[in-house]
Amino acid sequence: MPTTSEPTLEQQALPASFRQRVVSAMARVSPLVIVFLLCVLCALLTFVIPGGLFERRTMDVMGQMRSIVVPGSFHYVASVPQGFRELWTVFMRGAVAGADRSFVIMLSAGAMTAVIATGAIDAGIHLLVRRTGRYGIAFIPVIVFALGSCAATFGMYEEAIPFILVITPLMLTMGFDSMSAVFIMYWSIAVGFACGITNPYTVAIGQALAGVPLYSGTAFRVLCFMVFMSITSVVVMRYASRVRKDPSRSLSAAEDVENRRRLRASPDASTAAPMTARRVLALLLLAGGFTILMAGLLWRGWGFVEIGALFFWIGIVVPVAGGLSVTEMIDRNIEGMRSVMIAVIMMSAAQVVYFILHDAQILDTILNYFAGYLTRVPGFVVAYVMFGTSAIMAALLGSASGTAATVMPVLAPLADVLHFSKQIVVLAFQMASGAFNFWMPWDGIAFTICSMAGVNFFKYIKASAKFAVLVYVPVALLLLALAVQIAYR
Repeated sequence: MPTTSEPTLEQQALPASFRQRVVSAMARVSPLVIVFLLCVLCALLTFVIPGGLFERRTMDVMGQMRSIVVPGSFHYVASVPQGFRELWTVFMRGAVAGADRSFVIMLSAGAMTAVIATGAIDAGIHLLVRRTGRYGIAFIPVIVFALGSCAATFGMYEEAIPFILVITPLMLTMGFDSMSAVFIMYWSIAVGFACGITNPYTVAIGQALAGVPLYSGTAFRVLCFMVFMSITSVVVMRYASRVRKDPSRSLSAAEDVENRRRLRASPDASTAAPMTARRVLALLLLAGGFTILMAGLLWRGWGFVEIGALFFWIGIVVPVAGGLSVTEMIDRNIEGMRSVMIAVIMMSAAQVVYFILHDAQILDTILNYFAGYLTRVPGFVVAYVMFGTSAIMAALLGSASGTAATVMPVLAPLADVLHFSKQIVVLAFQMASGAFNFWMPWDGIAFTICSMAGVNFFKYIKASAKFAVLVYVPVALLLLALAVQIAYR
């Protein structure tokens, strides 16, 4: 008979049972419900937060005309509360604003699904695994640094989404899981983008708006990049190794049964498609397509129109060269597009939050509050407050360059008043762009990657939030403290 100080077995089981019910319930909730509730909350805030505006001027920044906040021009205005009458068309506005990105996702998903159907990627991956043997885990830091470098130098972000359909079967064939592929893919892109070395959307625009010489202070940013990429690699390798030793600890164990069939990926070499001349041709054409993509991004300044057009042709030429009939090629393309339709809707819905805050004229009020707080804190806290302010605005705006145009003209003049290094202001802003964005429940890009990889979105969110809170943010704050200590300029 248990004593009064000892819980019964039923009492001991209750918390675990309760957690299981919560997890099970969350797994059944569509992320669109989360976005809808967030939109309702933002709409309610428009009835509470007073309206306010900064004056803006249009100026050329890095060859593009941008609307820039005028420092010190904030003034209160009447807010425009967002009720149903104001919001009934807002989803369509979000869909139109993100149409180019949505079509790139659909075209790339269709193209890669058709390529996978040829068996070329399956055959190529098994050939690679046979050659590398037990050193397969070394692919993780190689891919992390490669993708992170692309994000840190020329700002690759959404353009990397199609790579998940190559990385996922690679990880599954090596005995890891699909969630490992998502971590490798999105964490390296998001973190690399945030600790950019020459990233045009954070470093270049931020320095231009702050009046800092272009790409000055590169050595310290390289140090930050190496630290972040090394830590990210270690965290992912630790998880992947644990999964390979004990598959029951995988965050995508249930989904991977279907993923191995869908992506034609299995550690069992006997199930691999044989390497034929047509599959070799398909792999060469696919490699050529990705080479053209990287060259276009690096040297031609490609946007979503050119990227979408490239994947349109990849989806036609490579599958037919790999052995599919024209009818099979079309069917597989449509199948791939259908698989990401919910993700496309999610990305359109995620735009709604910005429109609500912007139309209500309360976005500048939020920014002005945090900026005004800087004048009331000790100097050693300034970098952290700037980091937090930029992180919140980046999560609300969903655009690095848009956040720069909104935040930097306000924070940079305050740095002059506080006798604070503008280089650290830029560093705090760019690191803040990676604090929240890659694990927010309304992040359409994360949902797209999870959908294409076939993993549970909320399990990804939980793991990524843990990574951000326990790893990314503490490391960012330590590096900012180091920058202050060495008077980084």
